[in-house]
This record gives sequence, structure tokens and C-alpha cells, in this order.
Amino acid sequence: MYQKFRPGKIWYDNNKNRIHAHGGSIIFAKDKFWWYGENKEGITGTATGEQCPFWHHGVKLYSSTDLYNWTDEGFCVVESEDEDNPFNPQNIMDRPHILFNEKTENYVLWAKTTHKGDFMTCTFSVCIGKSLKNMQFLKEIFPAPHYAGDFDLFVYKNKAYIVFENPHSELVVRELSDDYTDLTDIYSTHFQADGPPFVREAPAVFEYGDTLYMLTSGTTGYYPNATEIADITDIHGEWKNLGKACVGDKNDNSFHTQFSSVFKHPTKGVYIALGDRWLTDLTEDLPDMNDVFYRLCGPNPQKIDLTEFSEENTSLATYVWLPICFDENKKPYIRWQRTWSL
Repeated sequence: MYQKFRPGKIWYDNNKNRIHAHGGSIIFAKDKFWWYGENKEGITGTATGEQCPFWHHGVKLYSSTDLYNWTDEGFCVVESEDEDNPFNPQNIMDRPHILFNEKTENYVLWAKTTHKGDFMTCTFSVCIGKSLKNMQFLKEIFPAPHYAGDFDLFVYKNKAYIVFENPHSELVVRELSDDYTDLTDIYSTHFQADGPPFVREAPAVFEYGDTLYMLTSGTTGYYPNATEIADITDIHGEWKNLGKACVGDKNDNSFHTQFSSVFKHPTKGVYIALGDRWLTDLTEDLPDMNDVFYRLCGPNPQKIDLTEFSEENTSLATYVWLPICFDENKKPYIRWQRTWSL
């Protein structure tokens, strides 16, 4: 049995299989921790010499009583055989997030989904269920006048929100309906930028004291970059960029990690930043990927073969979970630890 967290190491479940809960989050329910995320089993990317035809195999679910050791609980959402269903493995499905609605007593899952890799078809897909196991697909939502991108769900002062990247443009925060299954017309936009790598993505929201914070990463795909922290307490007002979140981060790449969510332990008060180490084959002579993505997506786009830098194989991705600390001014920061425990 595991007795501590081992950031970057391979993590096995109770059946001695690699855990597949990528871009994941944790929810505490029924006296257990439930970890869910993208099942990347067998998703080999470009590592075999040709592009893997699949992106995922459903939303995997695990349970634990200590956060170290995890039991395979099957799936929140199984993959669909219907090619038109957003949860078909040929369609991109990213970063599932779940809220529990106390009024309807439903668990509500949102995911970013993209048909056949065409980002102009990117939507949010919503699933619901009375149980975390085998949630049922409800509908797709196109968040006009914006496009769907990396996102997080959160509840603040009894109101539910989604914060998402309007791809290659800005961040949007939008209020959800009372049952958490739809968008309202109340929204605001923030942190506008000219394009990758400057646009912020992968938002992860958490509340500490009377402040609402958000982690984000730059837009460099699976390549890690510097995580920034923002104060977004004034949700539809001014957001404050507080700078880089990771200290002692000598390569300026968030310890080779992209964080997807923040979980607050219900009794110990510990905040955990959950992240993925998506690429495990990066070399020491890797160029500045911010510069690469600026040349790839900037005002004068260049053709760049990214397989020169990584032969993507997300089936081998590992997890980096680190505690969030707070300084004397209550500003959050993240420091590397080879191992740590609650």
C-alpha cells in the first residue's frame, strides 16, 4: 500500500493497473474520495509512428479512503460506439468536472468535447446521474457567442459557474442554471491576449478564506509552461494576475506539469493541486516552447513539426500532485516535493 504521494511516479490501482484519470478532479461523497478523469489507456498519440485514431476510452472512476490508494470503480461515463456521440473515442473529450446539485440530488458532469478533432465543433457535453457510476449523456452545449475550451466548474456563494478558455482569445466566466445543466446569459470576459502561448487555459479554481483564486497555464498544448495564479474574487469585475504560482521552478515549466484542478481536503484543510505530466519523453535540449508556439500560432504562422520535440504518448502520462502553501499575505504558492504526505 502507498503511504505517501510520489509526484511524477507511476501510480497503480488496487488491481495493479496504471491509474487512468487524466485531466482529473476529486469529489468527496459518501465518506470516500472519488477521483475521475480521462481514460488514456492505449492512447499512444504519435509514438507508434502513426497518429493514434482515438483520444480517450471514457471517464474513469476510482475511490479511496486515504487519497493514496485507489480502487477501480469502473466509469462515470462509458465510451460510446456511436460515432456521433461526443463520448465516442474518435472524438476529443477533455477535462471532465463534476458538481453535486443538492436541489436535484444529481451529480452533473461537464466535459469539453470535439467531434473528429475539428475544433470548430468544440462543445461542452453534459451528463447526469444519481450516482457517480455510469452517468448518462444529456446534451451538448455550444457556448455562443464564444467557443468551448479548457474549463473548470465551481460554486461560490451558492451560485455555480463555469470558467473556460475562449480558444486563442480570452477567459470567460459564465453562470450556470440552477440545476447545473445549462448556461445562463450572465457572463464576463477576462485576460484577453493576442493568441498562443499568451492566452491562459486549464483554469483551476479554489477558495481560501475570503479570496477566490485560479491557477492557469499558457497555451502550449501538452508542453508544460509556467503556471500563473490570479485573484478572481470579483467574478464579473477585475481579475488580478498575481504572477507565477510555482517557486523554485528552475525550468519555468511548473515542474513539468499542467494542473487541472485543486482539491481541498474536507477535514485536514490541505489544498492539493492535481496535475498531469503529459509528456514523458522530453529531452534536456528542448527549446523555449513559448517561442515555438508563438511561431506556430502567431501573426506569421510557420509550419513546425512538433513530433521533433515529443512523440506524444498519453497512455504513459503520470500525475503530479503537490500541496498548495500560503504566505503571510495569504498568497498561494506551490513548491516541488519528491514525496509528501497529508
